Amino acid sequence: MQKKRMRKFKWFWAWQDEAEEEWLREMSNNGWHLARIGFPTVYTFEAGEPRDFVYRLDYRSYYKMDKGDYLQLFSDAGWEKVEEMAGWQYFRQAARSGDELEIYTDSESKIGKYTRLLAFLGILMLPLLFAIINLSKATYSWISVIRVFNFLLFVLYVYAMIRLLLRIRELKRI
Repeated sequence: MQKKRMRKFKWFWAWQDEAEEEWLREMSNNGWHLARIGFPTVYTFEAGEPRDFVYRLDYRSYYKMDKGDYLQLFSDAGWEKVEEMAGWQYFRQAARSGDELEIYTDSESKIGKYTRLLAFLGILMLPLLFAIINLSKATYSWISVIRVFNFLLFVLYVYAMIRLLLRIRELKRI
């Protein structure tokens, strides 16, 4: 018998990871458990018994560490890896009464997550900036549309980076 599935499109910005975690928890409490995430942010849920799962997200690429060691660290702490999308790792664990479950217990580790994300955005922004500079020299009329799109994308990247820097600053105050 095939499990009942539901797909939902919901957008969260990178600095809204805590809101996304809370939303996923609400979905599990309503009997919809995260099964898969498609790009861009199409969530697939499987129907099941309502369970209070705590979801936590980490942003990590594996180029600096062994994926097996990384996942084992979470597994040893009781976290189940649910999914991965664009560098975001999704973990869950059954809630325990009176226990606030966190994958990072200190602000410095949380800051590290946002710093890794900032570095990734900065790397992605370089080719975009290069394209904006090179396209500014082109004279074809259709290039104007691409130029405007690239500029808007650049503004979005800058905005995202500012929001992440503000999130880091907020965590440094804690």
